[in-house]
Amino acid sequence: MDLETKIIRVFWSLVETSNPYSLLKLSDCELIQQLIDEVERVFSLSSDESKILAQYIGSRTVLIRDLAYSKVD
Repeated sequence: MDLETKIIRVFWSLVETSNPYSLLKLSDCELIQQLIDEVERVFSLSSDESKILAQYIGSRTVLIRDLAYSKVD
């Protein structure tokens, strides 16, 4: 099962608009859960979609942190 494009777009929009200091202070697990929670405020995700989104975010935590660091500098 793949994530819908609109979920991915909303996710990256949330990453871009999030407070970078908040993102940087979280552990990887906390970061993943916070971002999933934010996406779930917009979309009602099934448990499978939540798991896939968690894997998607987990594989991109370095990129997410790099984006946050670029806003802090």
